[in-house]
Parts: sequence; C-alpha cells; structure tokens
Amino acid sequence: MIGDSRVRGIRLSTRLGLTWAGILVLAAIAQTLVYFQTRDETLDEADGSYQAVAKAIEVATTQIGPEGWKDPKVLEDYTAALRARGLQNIKVADEAGRPIGEAAAPGTGGRRPKKPVSAKDIVISGVIGSGPTNRHIVVPIVIDGRLRGHVEIAYNLENIRAQLADNFRRRLFALLGVFALGLAVMLVLTRNATRPLDLLADGAAQVAEGRLDVTVPVDRDDEIGRLASTFNYMTEKLRERQELEVRLAGAEKRAEIGHLASGLAHEIKNPLNAMSLGLDVLRRRHRPVDEAAAAEYGTRIEALREEINRLAILINNFLAYGRPLTLAFAPTDIAALVRHTLSDLAETAVQAHVTIEEEIPDAAPLLRADANLLKSSIWNLVQNGIQAMERHGGRLRVSLSAESGIEESGRRLVLSVEDEGPGISEADLPRLFDPYFSRKEGGVGLGLAMVKRIVEEHGGRVTAAPRGDGRPGALFRISLPAGG
Repeated sequence: MIGDSRVRGIRLSTRLGLTWAGILVLAAIAQTLVYFQTRDETLDEADGSYQAVAKAIEVATTQIGPEGWKDPKVLEDYTAALRARGLQNIKVADEAGRPIGEAAAPGTGGRRPKKPVSAKDIVISGVIGSGPTNRHIVVPIVIDGRLRGHVEIAYNLENIRAQLADNFRRRLFALLGVFALGLAVMLVLTRNATRPLDLLADGAAQVAEGRLDVTVPVDRDDEIGRLASTFNYMTEKLRERQELEVRLAGAEKRAEIGHLASGLAHEIKNPLNAMSLGLDVLRRRHRPVDEAAAAEYGTRIEALREEINRLAILINNFLAYGRPLTLAFAPTDIAALVRHTLSDLAETAVQAHVTIEEEIPDAAPLLRADANLLKSSIWNLVQNGIQAMERHGGRLRVSLSAESGIEESGRRLVLSVEDEGPGISEADLPRLFDPYFSRKEGGVGLGLAMVKRIVEEHGGRVTAAPRGDGRPGALFRISLPAGG
C-alpha cells in the first residue's frame, strides 16, 4: 500500500520517461541475448566447415609422399574423422578415378602391395553439409615442388543463410515482444492517467450546469492529483461564494422588508392600540343587561380583539424578519428543548386529533445555540405539522439523532419532523423557504423563512421533502453542529 502511494506520487512525465527507458533497456537486453545465442550457433557452423577443409589439407600434405600414401591405415582414420566433422561423400582416388583403397595390383589376392601407390593426380573430394551443393573449393597439393593432385570440397551456404534468416526472425520477434510489452504498459499508464481526467471532465460539466456540490476523488499526489485537489478547492470556493451571494441577497431583501415594516408599524400599530383600548371601554361601559345579549356582545368583542392581535402579530413578524438577529449563544441541551416544545404544543395536538410520537434520546451532545430562537424554529415546524393534519388527524413523528457518515470531529445532530398531511408538491420545494411564499390559507409565508434564517445563523441546514414511498406527508430535517 505504501509502495503504491509512492508510485502515485511520482510525476506523470517522470513515469513516462522511466517507462520508455525501461522499454529501451529490455530491447537492448533481448537483442544482446539473441545475438550471443545466434552468434555461437553461426560460429559453430562455420568452424565445422573450416575444420573439415583444414583437416583435408593437413592429411594431404602430411600423409602423401613422393611415392604415394605413407600409411593406408591413416586414410581410413582420416575419412572417419572427416565424417565426424560433417564432411560427407569423402573420396580419395588416383588419376584413373579409382579409390585408393582398391588400387592393389592384380594377383595379389587383395594383399597390400609392397610399394605405395603413385601419388600422381591424387584427388581428395568431399561434401560439407546436406542437400545440393552450390559452392566448391579446390586446393592444389604440391609435394617437393611437384603437383601431386588436389583437394576438392563441395559445400552449401544455404544452411548458413537459413541460420542468418532464423537469427533475423529471432531478433525481430524479440524486438516486437519488447515493444508489445511496452505498449501494454503505456496503455495501462494512459488509462490510469485519463480516468481521473474523465472524472474531472464530468465534474466540470456538472459545475457548468450549476451543480456546485460536485467533488472528484483525490487518490494520487502527481500533477493529476493536484489538478483534482484544485478542482475540489475551486468548487468549494464557488459554493461559499454562492452561499454568500444568497445571504447578501437575503440581507438586502430583509433590509427592504425592515424598512417597509418600520413604516407600517408606525402607521398601523398606533391605530391598533387605540382600537384595542376602545374595545376594552366598550366591554366595560356598554355591556348589555340581558345575559344572552351580553354573551353575544362579548363574543363579538373577542372576535374583534383576535383580529387586532393577528394584525399586531403580522406587524411584529415583519419587524422581526427585517431586523438583524441578535443571538445569545450558550451551551444548550437540545433534547430537553425539544421535549419542552412538544409539551407546550401537546394541547394543540390533542385538539387537532394528532398523536405525537417522540424519539428523543435521554442524553444528547450539547449545542452552542440561542435557546429561545432555536425553540421558536422547532415550534414553527411542529406547529406546521399539526396544522397540516388538523382536518383528518394523524401521527406526527419527532426524532433526534446523530447524522450518519460523519466523523467524530464533525458530529452533527439531526432533528426530523414527519407528518401525515397532504405533503409538499415538487414544484413548491424550491420556493418553500422563500419569504411570503405560503400555500396555507391565511398564511403570510414568513414562518419557514425565519426557521431557515435562524438555523443558518447557528451553522446548520434545514431541508424539506415528501415522505416518499408513495406515502402522503412531509419530512423536515434540521441539521446542527454538535459541541457546546
């Protein structure tokens, strides 16, 4: 594993250079081995031919005297030795063409003659190699200044030609084998180099389409690995810039809302306060004597007061959303905070025929948070879930758990609120947390926008999605960094 990481850390140009150097070294080694092998075979072949010629000349000059053969027995040994050296069809004949061994005088009964055979025009002939001959060597035999005959050697160079052709084929095959191996290594290196480039190209295409959450794996330390790291760094910076632009746009929008809200508050809150005081005066001074009329009178007064309170809450929401948040961070037990919020909304859930299912651990890591603002976010999500089921009732599931796949150094807690209401359409998901967007009758569209703002101020994320698997309902998730 360590060796593999070291190889991945070598520069690509260095690896290619080493590969080509290795191919050249292998080619040189292969050529050298083939050269030594074929050289020895060719030298052995030529040496056998030269030895046969030299032996024939040696015998002719040492065993033939002025009067003929010095020792006929030497002829037999000589021909056997030549055959062993590759000389075939050996003939030693006199001037009449008769073999020397058969040149005995008539009537001797095959006995060896007393005098040697004359040495005139003695012919020693033989063939080197096999097959038809195409070359001849004629060596004259001169003894004591007189021509006594000659040595004829017939030979064939096709065996050497075939040997040279075989040598060429061996060298060619060795060279092709080395370069085939080098080509295979180059293909592997090229594939290893282009695979990350393909991933980078795919990632760049996704970034061009607006997906800035794309990352590519970095498993090497060479130029391509540094390119992948730079790509991931670029997408990270683009995400940060996009988030900053979104927050700046949101801040500008909130500033506009705050400016509008401050003007509305000044123009509306004072008349609302006067109306509320007037209702109190009407209730005290003009209450009918008849009990039935008094009850109806009180009901109408309370209805008017509720409308005034609703307008006051709307104005306060405008002011809260447009005003910068001031967070008082402190170690917060989010598990206890969720339980208190659910306890406060228990009566509202009973009236809407909603059953709340809690999955809250007894102990959870502390969060560094503003407890009041965080509780308002949880309150908003739980209340929205209850209101989504108030017509037909249902179950609201609230769970708190650690986010899976996160290392200990970056632990996060996830709060999930899952209802069985009508759910959220896919078309509404992108705008769900935008200010003034609401599908709820009488809704203003600032509740979820405030939830998103508060959660992001705590370094968290809030998401919404349908329950999935064809089931009705919605699932909201708040992810917050753990650590007090």
